[in-house]
Amino acid sequence: MSLFQFILLSCVTTLIVTGHKSCIRNADLMKSIQYQLKLVEENDGKCDCTGRNSGPDKVAFMVKNSVALQNIPSKSAIVYNTVLTNLGNGYDSSNGIFTAPSNGVYSFSWTVLCYRGKNFYTYISLNEDIIARNFASANKVAEHTSGSQKIIISMKKNDKVSVRIQGGETGQYMYGSGWSTFSGYKLYNM
Repeated sequence: MSLFQFILLSCVTTLIVTGHKSCIRNADLMKSIQYQLKLVEENDGKCDCTGRNSGPDKVAFMVKNSVALQNIPSKSAIVYNTVLTNLGNGYDSSNGIFTAPSNGVYSFSWTVLCYRGKNFYTYISLNEDIIARNFASANKVAEHTSGSQKIIISMKKNDKVSVRIQGGETGQYMYGSGWSTFSGYKLYNM
């Protein structure tokens, strides 16, 4: 008797013993168990996890700056020069813009560490529309200050998201060395 047959027999016995209270639900459960056991049997009892977290629908990126950014003009995109993860190749380190490789709901976050006595006001945009803002100001503060923000938005393929300097402001000083980051990932397809 194979492992598959043994587990299947055990499941059938359990279903018979528990009675006929919900035959339809038990039938659906049985189909699910059969499918899962078939996958296990086809892989000789081994889990085949390769490719489970990759592929065309898997999107995630994490970027940071290795150097500080100073005196960045109003509405300029922040270009994070160090890419740690770029699953799906949505982030472009030459211009700081993330382009959605597929439709879906995405989550983004960014953090800015500002030098004491300076500020670095940012916002995140979807196709040039402001979605959320981040206030990092250490003007009149003896220490550095950070600001963080997180958003969840629906995107269509080729929509663009970027972190930018607030209009009418100059990004005075944002720390590099991993203190300031931008990341995003796809939650699910639409």
